[in-house]
Amino acid sequence: MMASSMAFAVMLLSVTTVLSVPVQMDWGVNPDLVNFHPIQQGTEHIKLMVVMVGDSIDLECRVAFATHPVSEIRWKINGDPEIKPEKPIMRTKNGSVFVEDHLKIDKITEEMHGSTVSCEYAGGQNDSSDWNAYSGRVEAVLRVFRLTIEVSEIVCDTCEGDLKLVFKENRAGTRNVEKRIKDKITEVTALKPDDISVDNFEYSVTLPVDTIKDNDAIL
Repeated sequence: MMASSMAFAVMLLSVTTVLSVPVQMDWGVNPDLVNFHPIQQGTEHIKLMVVMVGDSIDLECRVAFATHPVSEIRWKINGDPEIKPEKPIMRTKNGSVFVEDHLKIDKITEEMHGSTVSCEYAGGQNDSSDWNAYSGRVEAVLRVFRLTIEVSEIVCDTCEGDLKLVFKENRAGTRNVEKRIKDKITEVTALKPDDISVDNFEYSVTLPVDTIKDNDAIL
């Protein structure tokens, strides 16, 4: 009898533990999303997103351990509601609901530098009339880089020689932003990080004209 009571107590404790797991929010895996450095208290839910002018991005927002009724995920850009037709994907496991939603932004512009994209959720609140009622959120602050190609007069006349590619943003980047923009430069140029020159907010590389002509990622 005592063993049976203990088994029931353990089972009840396990159920209580499962039921007490708080709702968790996070961004889906995306190499362009980086942490602040150093991480400051109160900014744990905020990421920096390193993008280039002209990029199209797909942000994935994840909500874990939600319960029924499942609330609506709400997106905002700079505090303004962003309405989209696609519905979130919901999966249920062991009584908990896991939600995945996406927001796509086409053709990033230089003017979007510093813009904040937020994904918000609060369990049990389904009043679509109140966009300020939601408390749980994750945020992404856009760090937009512009690519400029510098061409000398000789190269312009002969179509031979080297071009200078300059990747620049409007403010100094943190260590993680710098690492990510260097990774993106190496991805599009096939150069090594040591080939990248850094001056203030500018990251530059030199490439022969011939290697750029057929590079869709650059032109």
